[in-house]
Amino acid sequence: MSVSNHKKASNGHAPKASKPQRRRAAFYDLDGTLVDLNLVHAAIFTLANVGEWSGRVSYLLGFAARIPRLYIAENRDRRTLNTVLFEAFKGISRDRLISLGEEYCERILIGHLFPRAVELIGANREAGIEPVLVTGSPDFIVAPLARHLGIADFAANRFVFSRGRATGRLAEPVMAGDEKAVWCNDYAASHDLDLADCWGYADSHYDTAFLANLGHPVAVNPDRRLRAAALSRQWPVIHFEKAADSKPRDDFDNDPDFNNDSERSTRGSDGAA
Repeated sequence: MSVSNHKKASNGHAPKASKPQRRRAAFYDLDGTLVDLNLVHAAIFTLANVGEWSGRVSYLLGFAARIPRLYIAENRDRRTLNTVLFEAFKGISRDRLISLGEEYCERILIGHLFPRAVELIGANREAGIEPVLVTGSPDFIVAPLARHLGIADFAANRFVFSRGRATGRLAEPVMAGDEKAVWCNDYAASHDLDLADCWGYADSHYDTAFLANLGHPVAVNPDRRLRAAALSRQWPVIHFEKAADSKPRDDFDNDPDFNNDSERSTRGSDGAA
């Protein structure tokens, strides 16, 4: 005698099994998107606090000498900018970088998070959309921030070390430009994600390929070129105010279509908030 444990519906047919919810993620850029700071600010803080005063002066002078190259790199591509910028860290110990990253996060970075950005991460998470950071900032700064925000996974730039000291070179892949999109593809493949169901948030035109790779791209505080791209592709555009700015204003562009789209950016495909 066989016994079936499947329950029967009142019409005699077995109820249809509910379709499992596919995993979804939201990929966030950091500088200018979640915080109102940029990578140069973090670099100056680190170099200004790296050691005794004489050592700080040496590192800061080395950084100042790179400013013309940084300007050229900024107008060329983000990968070159990262490469030139991180050369200034050559010789700093891994332990000191980790310590400074913790200090920078606690003293500076957390206080410069956009309040509405933190709310957005929470709303997405409640909708079953897990946050992932994808940024060109260094990992020794991103790691403590990710812990603060409760974010398990992130992609960040990493130094090549020799005998415990930074060589000034970045490990591949360098998180800039198209490499962000490539990393998201690899991450999705290893985490059973369909990028068509995932969200992306960024502020720079250098992140256009990163955003276009995702099913739900959102331009956050976009620069002129990203804003133009977002308008032509009908991507939502949202604006976050600084934490210290109490000036009341609508966080979204004065466009009803963008208001509707950005509201949907915190909802899953099933409509759940």
